Amino acid sequence: MTEIKEFQPLVYNLEKLNKLKIDFRDVVCPPYDVISPQQHRVLLRRKYNFVNLELPKGKGDEKYKNAKKTLYLWLRSKILIKQKEPAVYIYQHKFSYPEETDKFYTRAGIFCLVSSDLEYKTILPHEETKPKPLEDRLKLISTLNIQTSPPFFLVEDEDKKFYTRILDLANKKFLFLEFKDTSGNEHKIYRIVSGMKELNWIKNFVKERNLYIADGHHRYKVICEYLRKIKKQYLMGYICSLSDEGLLILPTHRAVAGKYIIEEVKKFFDILEWDGRTQPKILFYCEGEFKVLKLKHKLKNVPKILSDLPYVVLNETIFKNFSKEQIFYHQEMKGVVSFADKYNGCAFILPPVSKEEFLQVVKNKLVFPPKTTYFYPKVISGVFCYGLDE
Repeated sequence: MTEIKEFQPLVYNLEKLNKLKIDFRDVVCPPYDVISPQQHRVLLRRKYNFVNLELPKGKGDEKYKNAKKTLYLWLRSKILIKQKEPAVYIYQHKFSYPEETDKFYTRAGIFCLVSSDLEYKTILPHEETKPKPLEDRLKLISTLNIQTSPPFFLVEDEDKKFYTRILDLANKKFLFLEFKDTSGNEHKIYRIVSGMKELNWIKNFVKERNLYIADGHHRYKVICEYLRKIKKQYLMGYICSLSDEGLLILPTHRAVAGKYIIEEVKKFFDILEWDGRTQPKILFYCEGEFKVLKLKHKLKNVPKILSDLPYVVLNETIFKNFSKEQIFYHQEMKGVVSFADKYNGCAFILPPVSKEEFLQVVKNKLVFPPKTTYFYPKVISGVFCYGLDE
């Protein structure tokens, strides 16, 4: 159903970086949508950091001009070079979670070209997109004519055949790049060139299945629209097995300032005592106490698949008339509890969406409310970028 193929990405010239005594960890960056203003300032101070293309400095249209100028200079001085041989790249990312603990996971996936599907027939979303981020990414891509970072796709892999094949190919003889990032996490990239039977197997495996967008809905939509405009078909993507043991889906808890929300809570929920051990669907924190929220009445006009999911329940009741700016989001419980304490408010602690719930929703072509899933960690930007006019 989904065609994938090898590509010739733009990459940092390792020889140049070595001569300039620049560590690879200092040129990569997170994807644009998770870079805080403070982190942005830090990254901009690092020479040749990819943030200059991924999230360029400047106000208004000035930032797109700055990115174009940077790209031209980097290509002319061969800071960025194009790979000569088409290949698919296996990417292994070893990371700790929680951060800076001794509990480690390894996630593996592939960088490759993916055939675009703007109608979402074979590549299915799980979130809706918003106009403002779309406009920004479209201007950047139209100016640069390159794709700076990939959408993150998942492929169903019940028997772990895809996952196993990827791990088998993560062999030292194919090693293309390895580095540790500024958090000490390990990144290894392996190059698999055209003609290998294992690569043909991977292409055929994906071709028989749908892909599901885990992260990068705005990137994906914009790239597909731009490809249609320039009459091209393929975009750069990152594909991971849904059965990957290092695929983490974190919860995204909510908090609001002020206690006025309690009256809204009482309209829709019974507030019960919590035993301090079990994981309720919605754990409610206010004034130093944790309680359990139990919905008084079943949701109406909501598909049955969604009606019991706590993110949907909150979205259709308490937060129905809230804007995103009125809600504080955080992946860790202590983050929303601290916010509630600081601003005399309340917090809602939620369980993560399971892989089974995720699959059930996207297979039925439904979507979750905003800020429901957080696939951790994000796919790093700067390892590859791709010229969209090829």
